[in-house]
Amino acid sequence: MTEQLYIPIESFESTGLVKAGISQRIGGVSPPPYESLNLATHVSDRRENVTSNQQKLSEQIGIKTLKYCRQIHSDKVIDADQITHSFWNGIGSEDSSPTGDALISKIHNTTLGVFTADCVPISILDVNTPSIGIVHAGWRGTFSQIVIKTLDKMKDDYGTNPVNCLINFGPSIQKCCYEVGSDLLTQFSNKFGDSVVNGNHLCLQTANVNQLIDYSVPDTSISISPVCTACNLNRFYSYRVEGEKTGRMLSYIQLI
Repeated sequence: MTEQLYIPIESFESTGLVKAGISQRIGGVSPPPYESLNLATHVSDRRENVTSNQQKLSEQIGIKTLKYCRQIHSDKVIDADQITHSFWNGIGSEDSSPTGDALISKIHNTTLGVFTADCVPISILDVNTPSIGIVHAGWRGTFSQIVIKTLDKMKDDYGTNPVNCLINFGPSIQKCCYEVGSDLLTQFSNKFGDSVVNGNHLCLQTANVNQLIDYSVPDTSISISPVCTACNLNRFYSYRVEGEKTGRMLSYIQLI
């Protein structure tokens, strides 16, 4: 029986509008410390290993091309429909991909992706237009409200109304493991409310949810994975636990 390399976002796929999910770290060829399904080329894993892993995942979920960006923990949102080339399965150069931390698209069969190893991957589906977005939200992106800026750009470019959107937060570091300094806790609680803080731990998920609800996304349209990447190293990568030398999962969404 073939090992499943990814977790689908069932609430998205049940609409019949998209393929969407997140990869696990299992079933690949990369050796430690990138064991085993590392999908990013920027972490010093051997390029041939990454290419083989990308091909394995492609075969399971049907991704032939992928548009992504060089993530810099910014609030920059990229119109992926203006990207004329793809970087996937050993094709293209990641160095020539645009910098930013979120992408949007309205073109069918376009696959968008972000790479994570603790940061929150946020997938967006506007079921009305239809259109899609995907966001890489670490603490910097969360604080600068990148998910709201992504919805703003979808509104400006496609006419997206937040009440028509489904939002999914993929596996990421949870408040149980995300201890941060008091200054950062104070900044977040002042901006997003006391609910984002639990002792000396920060909840990135709650900070993003609070933003979305204030933006008029219905809370019933937001789904959040309870899985903590830092607690589940057998299935996911964690920069917080494993340090710089670790791999990356891919969160993806494709308008079909």
